[in-house]
Amino acid sequence: MGAPLTRRTLLSLVLTLLFPSMAALGSCSKEYNALLEQLQKQTDLMQDTSSLLDPYIRIQGLDVPKLREHCREHPGAFPSEEDLQGLGRRGFLQTLNATLGHVMERLAALEQQLPKAQDLKRSRLNTEDLEKLQMARPNVLGLRNNVYCMAQLQDISDTNESTIAGRGTSQLPVPVPASDSFQRKLEGCRFLHGYHRFMHSVGRVFSKWRKSPSRSRRHSPRRALRKEVRRTRPSRRGKRLMPKGQLPR
Repeated sequence: MGAPLTRRTLLSLVLTLLFPSMAALGSCSKEYNALLEQLQKQTDLMQDTSSLLDPYIRIQGLDVPKLREHCREHPGAFPSEEDLQGLGRRGFLQTLNATLGHVMERLAALEQQLPKAQDLKRSRLNTEDLEKLQMARPNVLGLRNNVYCMAQLQDISDTNESTIAGRGTSQLPVPVPASDSFQRKLEGCRFLHGYHRFMHSVGRVFSKWRKSPSRSRRHSPRRALRKEVRRTRPSRRGKRLMPKGQLPR
């Protein structure tokens, strides 16, 4: 019979099951503060409508007040901030990962609907908007990688936490058939509005993490090792310093 699984090996196996698509993306930072700061910066970028929604509206010809009014999130399409705040850390990360997976699928579908760069030039539209939209999926993939890395730093005792992935991510609106081009544009606009709102909520959750220390930080192996070294280091109390060149009697 083989040796029993260590706590670290068991955690790695669990994470591979929970985040299967992220397991081969490379090494992760072990510094909690640095990783959390990076997640915060990513969500700050992704909640900014100028990074995705605004370019989409301009490219699709929806930059008219009456049409912009229809760019509102479908109720229940994404998990609410209240629901996210109610989750434990591992449940939150699982929900975020699952939701971002669905976002990746929708963004891929939206890219198929975008005009080509040469068509934009002929229409005298800004090709920078198209470049911003094409960067959306790589940005989401980078966020998912950091979500996976953060999950590695969380305590394995939380692996059975409930999630709201079933409630939120399964209800992302189904793309409209290609025959209705205008309605398809509006659906894309509503989806992106909900996406930005969701990322704003995610950012607020991470901002609270910065204010409350992670349990995995308090009980990290590195900290425990430093404490052990301090305990085992011989005490200098009661020892008289000897002048240079002299041996103790």
